[in-house]
Amino acid sequence: STALCSDMHPALTEYVIKLLQKNRIHTVYDFAKTEDDRLMRVSNLSYEEISFVKKELTSRFSGNCIQVVEYFRYLEDLVEPLKTGIRGLDLLLEGGLLPGHVMEIFGDSSSGKTQICVTMAANIARNHKFDVFYVDTKCDFFARRIHKILELNKCSVQEIQETMGRIKVERILSPESLIKTMEDLLIRVDDLKNFKVLIIDSLPPLWYQYQNTKSRCYPLGMLTRLIGLLRKLATENLISIVLVNLKITAYDSFSTGGGGSRRAMANQRNSNEYPALGRFWETAPTTRILMSKIESNSSGPERLLAIWKCSFLKCGDRQMVTITDRGVV
Repeated sequence: STALCSDMHPALTEYVIKLLQKNRIHTVYDFAKTEDDRLMRVSNLSYEEISFVKKELTSRFSGNCIQVVEYFRYLEDLVEPLKTGIRGLDLLLEGGLLPGHVMEIFGDSSSGKTQICVTMAANIARNHKFDVFYVDTKCDFFARRIHKILELNKCSVQEIQETMGRIKVERILSPESLIKTMEDLLIRVDDLKNFKVLIIDSLPPLWYQYQNTKSRCYPLGMLTRLIGLLRKLATENLISIVLVNLKITAYDSFSTGGGGSRRAMANQRNSNEYPALGRFWETAPTTRILMSKIESNSSGPERLLAIWKCSFLKCGDRQMVTITDRGVV
């Protein structure tokens, strides 16, 4: 911190500074955090003089305070959202995936989460010519699905080959392997100039291996390590990260406790729906989207996307998408 000196303000004479130092007030930070009553006692300055000095020091040495919404609007001016090619999702996100952010899509099993990720990967690799790193933890990624989406969208043979070459798929079956892969990716990211999107489909199959363990410290420690790596990868390299999670409606044994607060959070949304992996994980992604089937036609291809949590988008906003042979549209 910056040490106090007589050049900072006329009221801070050498004599006043010596009085302050005798009372362990040596820096600008010390002066700013000390209560006015104590400063009056130890420095012989009036209340008005102390107020003027604090105002001057604050304006000179502190950063500008901005609201979270203003900060994200500032980021939007720096980086343009990456269109996913899925109209409903792009409308919901007000343009597309925001580089530097971690987004999570969660929903019931078979609600279409993998379909939307596969479509997203195909569209971004095709339309933007970016590399997409796709982590498959469920062993259900099929290259022929990508091929079919591109083929039905009337891509040429050469375009299909080039697009599929930009989608890098890695099958991972344990949390330790996932963390090691993310660490390696952070080391190599400077050499991967065309790498812009990371998709992890999905997290629960890895962490539910530890559902019945006696100690929760180890799996929660790995979750903490993972989100730290993902945030570092996203923010420092402007990578868009998409995670897939399950929606649960009963308090699973992997929860980290705090059932009362979780019920309160659920009640605020007029439901008992929340993401898997416990209370700790609820605050991990920047944006969380709930993907669900339409109640009136649960067997149909339509799906509802809703903002479940976000700092810069309105929670509760919704858009419809449809699952087709050409992907999610």
